[in-house]
Amino acid sequence: MPVALVTGASRGIGLAVARDLARDHEVILAVRDPGRAPGVEGGRVEKLDVSDPASIAACAARVQGPIDVLVNNAGVYTGPAREVWAVNVRGPLLLTRALLPKLAKGARVVMVTSGLGSLSGQLEPLARKLQEADLTVEDILVLCEQPPGGYGASKAALNALTRLFARELPSARVNAVCPGWVRTDMGGPGAPRSVAQGAASVLWGCRLPPDGPTGGVFRDGRAIPL
Repeated sequence: MPVALVTGASRGIGLAVARDLARDHEVILAVRDPGRAPGVEGGRVEKLDVSDPASIAACAARVQGPIDVLVNNAGVYTGPAREVWAVNVRGPLLLTRALLPKLAKGARVVMVTSGLGSLSGQLEPLARKLQEADLTVEDILVLCEQPPGGYGASKAALNALTRLFARELPSARVNAVCPGWVRTDMGGPGAPRSVAQGAASVLWGCRLPPDGPTGGVFRDGRAIPL
């Protein structure tokens, strides 16, 4: 059975994605507090704090490959910029890089992003930096040390990171997927979209055909402008 790893899978979109993938995958629910993770039939829990590089390394060492689907879903909206970037950018970067040797050929890698990551909404120096032709993963790692903005800026960097990993993994399908504004703890009760709708957007990226797109940003299966 194929294997899927979902970060931030203890609630909200991550949990809904994990439950759906468990229908036809062995699912690893990677969560900060395993004691609070709900049971998912066909799933198992791994401890992972994506803000902690040591926790990322330990989790990656424990996980057995090949991994067919990796969903970098864990994220935070508020807090000091460096902490937001540690979770939203550095975490997915380090975890994806640590798992590269264990990704199956043709793996699906999904970065859960936001419409607030549009380049048009960022300060001009960051937008220009993220569009540089010679941008590297290491450049984004450097940005994490002195973040030039908060949540929206972190998602813009995550979108750029998606493009870089797509180039590095030509046989994989690596995409950033926006679930939209969803009624979760982060989105709040007034959000217009249900958890199921947000999860369906992410699941589209998890189940792309081998000739599906890669390196793009999507919502509900449709490309969205940067």
